[in-house]
Amino acid sequence: MKYKSLCISNRVMKSYLTVFITIFSVVAYAQTQTGVNTKTPQKTLHVNGSLQIVNELNIGGNGTTVGSAGTAGQVLTSNGPGVAPSWQTLMLPTSPVLATGTVIAVNGEVMIASEVSVLMTANASLAAQAANAVPLQITNLTNEVIDNESTFTGSATGNSFTVSKSGTYQVVMNVLLTTTTSTNPTIGVWNNTDGVWQTLISEMYSAPSGRQSFTLMTATELDPTKTYSFRATNTASTTIIAFSSGSTGSGPVTYISIKRLK
Repeated sequence: MKYKSLCISNRVMKSYLTVFITIFSVVAYAQTQTGVNTKTPQKTLHVNGSLQIVNELNIGGNGTTVGSAGTAGQVLTSNGPGVAPSWQTLMLPTSPVLATGTVIAVNGEVMIASEVSVLMTANASLAAQAANAVPLQITNLTNEVIDNESTFTGSATGNSFTVSKSGTYQVVMNVLLTTTTSTNPTIGVWNNTDGVWQTLISEMYSAPSGRQSFTLMTATELDPTKTYSFRATNTASTTIIAFSSGSTGSGPVTYISIKRLK
């Protein structure tokens, strides 16, 4: 009889143990998988619906450390599966930071494109030069519309600029000039460091009288270790016109700009 009683007790103990393990497993799973408006949560917290956050959103951290709430203006960026996202600052131009310009993405980085846009404040008179002479800097480019990295310098005697990062830059030069008919004025970006044209356009001046527009619109690779300038040359004396004029009025006409594309 004692032997039978002991066998029954072992079976009962095994039943209790099985029930206990089952209940513990359910409780443990419930603690790690919580669903709101769902009975099958897929993550630690699964919300089937909208989410309202009244205060900060803390990212990262652990059981003893508070996660980061980021700083004003930062954006939340994914770092892929199994890794906490992180707060990131949009890439802005180097100091001084001026938030004026076009937002572009280069290799996944969002930034404000380096940009220089200038107008002339007075005509520029260029002397005649030999065909292979070093071109002359365009003067009086002193009305800076945009110079969001403070890399351009323009004066009554010349101009120069640099870029903060290597990349492809758009170049736009719309130049109104007057010179001798059948000569070939050349305008463009001069690489001061290497002493060569970076990009240029040369066309025959065919206006028998009055003025003619020359337009250079292209893209070129610029290097932050080099210095550049906007220049022009011709075998005859040339005047670059700052303002158009006529019966309908006048306004700035010669316009030059560079802007990073990628």
